[in-house]
Amino acid sequence: MTNAAELTARPSRASTVVGVRPALALALRNSRWFWLVWVLLLWAVIPTTAAAYRTTIPDDAAGALEAAALAGNATMRAILGPPYDLLHVGSFTMFRVGSFVATLAAIMAVLGVIRATRAEEETGRAELLRAGVSGRHTQLLAATILGLSCCGALALLIAASMAPTSPAAGALCMGLGIGLTGAVFVGFGAVAAQLTASARTARSLALGAVGVAYLLRAVADGSPNASALHGLQWVSPVEWAALARPYVGERWWVLLLPVVLTLALLAAAFGLESRRDYGAGIRPARPGPAVAAPGLSGAGGLAWRLQRGNVTTWGIGVAIYSLAVGSLVDFFETAAQNPALAERFRRMGGGSSDPRKAFYVAMLGIAVVGVAVFAVQLLDRLHREEDSGRSSAMLATATSRLHYAASYLIPALVMPTALLALAGALTALPSSLAGGKIAQVAQIAGAAIALAPGLWVIVGVAMVLHGWAPRLLIIPWIVVGWSMVANWVGPVIGLPEALLKFTPFAALPHLPAEQMSFTAVLVETAIAVGLVAVGLTGYRRRNLG
Repeated sequence: MTNAAELTARPSRASTVVGVRPALALALRNSRWFWLVWVLLLWAVIPTTAAAYRTTIPDDAAGALEAAALAGNATMRAILGPPYDLLHVGSFTMFRVGSFVATLAAIMAVLGVIRATRAEEETGRAELLRAGVSGRHTQLLAATILGLSCCGALALLIAASMAPTSPAAGALCMGLGIGLTGAVFVGFGAVAAQLTASARTARSLALGAVGVAYLLRAVADGSPNASALHGLQWVSPVEWAALARPYVGERWWVLLLPVVLTLALLAAAFGLESRRDYGAGIRPARPGPAVAAPGLSGAGGLAWRLQRGNVTTWGIGVAIYSLAVGSLVDFFETAAQNPALAERFRRMGGGSSDPRKAFYVAMLGIAVVGVAVFAVQLLDRLHREEDSGRSSAMLATATSRLHYAASYLIPALVMPTALLALAGALTALPSSLAGGKIAQVAQIAGAAIALAPGLWVIVGVAMVLHGWAPRLLIIPWIVVGWSMVANWVGPVIGLPEALLKFTPFAALPHLPAEQMSFTAVLVETAIAVGLVAVGLTGYRRRNLG
């Protein structure tokens, strides 16, 4: 029987959040580069857009006409968000990139929180922390504090950089709106981490929530004001920052929506954590069959089993996105009749003066960066398996290192390429069905595949780092992040052409606006093959773990 002296000698566990300070320090130490790169990249988009304001909207009658044309164009509203007063630099910046940055802040938040909670629990490192003086909710609380702090830092940076564009209240409203959007998805990430025992599934759930929110926003903003669909903008958390109307009679009460939702989600996350077992999720894992299927007899089958949910989720998301944007081509073509907008669309569309061709180039440029995220995510599973120790168990069998690495590398090359072709085909499908030009589906699918070598180069860079310097695996994400800025908002905000060309996709032919360039495709393919070979050589030689 335990006596009183022994009880008093033990650390007190009365508080379920004891030990938050070391847990927070550890989370910051493990994720400092993740948060720093994300926050700085997202913040940089805002002042860069504001600085380019007068190159987009001149201070004359032509600028006023262009602002009116942008505000009245359904396609631009669906892509960018709701316009309120485009003759002010602050509200123009919110229209151009505010919703875009808010959506990326949501992605940052869910990835960061799941990285510091469910991923740590899945690998077993959280158990080491709990072996010390640590409460039940210590790690979740530390992760949410870190996530909310980084969202707060992003809000302060945005507000400070936009403060010179008076009134200062508008800058504060913009910063708070975007920061609170991230805070909402800190809550979504925390809840997703409690629902499942797999970090991979938790990411899929949380990123799915971001995707749904973005799609609701796009549908609502692209619909007429009298339409019932327009009311969906109040359902989407990534829309609330814009609905607060920075610089246009700020509606501060709108910012209460993300505050209330964040508190509710965090309360739900802590409540769910109290009801589940360590290492498990609220949704119990189903027992597997007594005998493994033949497909699981090798490394390739296991890799596919681990990745198939992610592939399915991305496939559905890309299909919905492609069909949705493909239906906007006629609006885009009509809007391009305005000379000022035609020039803007020309830059977005690889220099083509044909608005339809420019539309497909612009939409494929957006799609290919999203698929690049998917490609890096697939290969990143190789590192997570190594980090968890499961790679050692697999390599203790007759499986060679090259075979094991290839089981993750090949899907990272093949699946995104197939998804990119699907995106091209489905983007062209609505217009093709309406006009009876079914051959256009194959044409745009081919245009998408022409961009695939850029994906392969990014995967090749990631493989090199897997093989030689796994601590630098953030570099492929930086490449993807910059490509996202260059493809999505660079032409819109007037970034210099030299900067826009500094991506793996810039040298490739942008069909159908340009002529096919086999030289560029073959050169980038050769570079990708070389990078993959170097990466596999390193993976074969280095010490794992």
